[in-house]
Amino acid sequence: MKLTSDLIRQRFRERGLKNTPQRAAIYKALAETTGHPSPEDLHQQVSRIHPMLSPNTVYYTLAVLREAGLVREVHAGHHRARFDANLSPHHHLICLGCEAIIDLTDETLNHLSPQTGVPGDFEVTGHQVEFRGYCGHCRRKVRRMPSRKHSVVHPISH
Repeated sequence: MKLTSDLIRQRFRERGLKNTPQRAAIYKALAETTGHPSPEDLHQQVSRIHPMLSPNTVYYTLAVLREAGLVREVHAGHHRARFDANLSPHHHLICLGCEAIIDLTDETLNHLSPQTGVPGDFEVTGHQVEFRGYCGHCRRKVRRMPSRKHSVVHPISH
C-alpha cells in the first residue's frame, strides 16, 4: 500500500512518535512491501535515499515502531529478525529454501482457538499460523539438483 507523508505523520502523531525523515522513510519502505524485510534489507534500501543512515538507527527505529504498534516482528525461525507492517489478520507461508515469508489471508484460520490443553489461568489474546514448505522457485531448483538421499536445501537467493 502506498503511504502518503500526511498519513505517516498522522500515524506517528496518534502514537506520540516524533516524525523524522529517516523514521518516516523506514516505516514507508516497510509498509509498502509484502516481503518481510530484515533490518539489514531496510538499511540497504533506505540508505539510498538517506546515505548517512546508520544500521543502528534502523534497529532503533524498528524497536520504536514495534513498541508503538505500527509494525510487528515476524518470528519464523530465521537467523535474523524480519518485520511486517501489515497489521491486518493474516498468516504466513515460510519457504525453507530461500526463507521467503508470504502473507496468507484465510478467514478460517483467523477463527481458530485451542479447544484443550490451555491452563485455566491462561488468556489467549491472539494467534498466527505458519505453514512451512518450499516455494515454486525452490521446488524447481531442488528438482534440478542431483539426487541425494539425505540432501539439505540451504537458503538461496532468487
